[in-house]
Amino acid sequence: FWQTRDAYHTYDEIISIMDSLAEALPNLVMKTVYGTSVGGRELSALKISDNVTTDETEAEIGFDGNIHGDEIGGGENMIRFARWLCQQYGNNPQITELINTREIWIYPLANPDGRVGMTRYNNNGVDLNRDWGLNWNGEGNSPGPYSQPETKALRQMVLDNQFTIHMTFHSGVVVYLHPWYFYEVPSPDVDEEEMLADMYASTSGYSNLETGPGTSLYPTTGSTAESYYGVKGSHGIVMELSNDKQPPASQIGYYFDINLQPCINLIDYAGYGLQGMVTDAQTGDPVAAVIYVGDNMTCFNDPEIGDYHKLVVGGTYTVKVKANGYQTQLISNVIIEDLAATTLDIQLEAEEHQSIYQVCSSQRPTANSLHEQPSWQVIGPPDNLYYSLAKNGWIVVDMFQLVLDGAGSDIIVFEGDAAAEGFELFAGSSIDGPWVSLGQGNGTSEFDLANSTISE
Repeated sequence: FWQTRDAYHTYDEIISIMDSLAEALPNLVMKTVYGTSVGGRELSALKISDNVTTDETEAEIGFDGNIHGDEIGGGENMIRFARWLCQQYGNNPQITELINTREIWIYPLANPDGRVGMTRYNNNGVDLNRDWGLNWNGEGNSPGPYSQPETKALRQMVLDNQFTIHMTFHSGVVVYLHPWYFYEVPSPDVDEEEMLADMYASTSGYSNLETGPGTSLYPTTGSTAESYYGVKGSHGIVMELSNDKQPPASQIGYYFDINLQPCINLIDYAGYGLQGMVTDAQTGDPVAAVIYVGDNMTCFNDPEIGDYHKLVVGGTYTVKVKANGYQTQLISNVIIEDLAATTLDIQLEAEEHQSIYQVCSSQRPTANSLHEQPSWQVIGPPDNLYYSLAKNGWIVVDMFQLVLDGAGSDIIVFEGDAAAEGFELFAGSSIDGPWVSLGQGNGTSEFDLANSTISE
């Protein structure tokens, strides 16, 4: 009855279903509550996997819906998908195998207040799909990157995992979108994005599903999928399910059915490409690392258990691995087959240094959307690669570990070209600040934490 009923589930019913799945199937389903919305409603996700309470060396995939509260088709599709997967486990050999070899995260209600109030925005009047960090520019009434509790909650799920693919569901038009969403140039993973798009379109029930980069619909700044891709290296996909933001209840099952097979395929594809472990060559312990596969977008391994997964098309690649406290390693002539998993385990040798681990957010107010700027080039030790902030731009980066005050200078900022430019450097203990100025610099500049008022 539940799967076939022609009615939308309310916020309370969706939370109840999530609770019931986690309670009935404790070895298969785990619910995580990341916080509450402005209106006090729950912000939560389901993880579906065998040995669900254990973080295993398995490829991870994320789904979310209803970040625009009035686009209720996405959230409805998500809760039905979660329950369908659970129903199939042990009965459907393909789904059973996927659940046994993947970690599937489903976040049905990214904007529960908007869902209840049937509005695009959250209760602060902010468009949560303009509130994310990469290429943030204050659209949609967003006062700053990751400013809303709903954004911070979904971000926590993203930062806690290493999703190979992350799909966010909308409704209001029918189209499949992939990076970039601001830059009007091909993304570094354009071959992989087009492969996924072709797969989704050809295996869906849509008669002629249009696909393309996000800018083919309209350019946006501060969107979720842009940050999924540019911050975490996930294939950040937007699927607009229907031309109606609230499809008639009689069509709920139809939209679920025509998107089911490609979503199953996405779970499968999440485990293709290159995978392996990054460890210390001497101790065998996991090392938090950043992995570059050819010219594709970076991906990150799990810092706790060491595994990484990067979906790429078949070919011969050079793999580069960077990690704080270790030598950068290059591995040439890595052969990867199409639609298969190639394993490459990497052991790193120690080398004393601490460098940028991850880009968190950025703004380039005078940026040219026809000129992509590779922010990921700031990661790791100095290598003559750089990132331009444009005029009056800023960037927030994560050093992964605390930078401690030592003898002499503690931080060096390297100028990327021959023209020295002025800037101000700030530091804080979290991705959201508060920020304390470490001083101003011009060109390559050094900073001593002993001269600042920042606390531990």
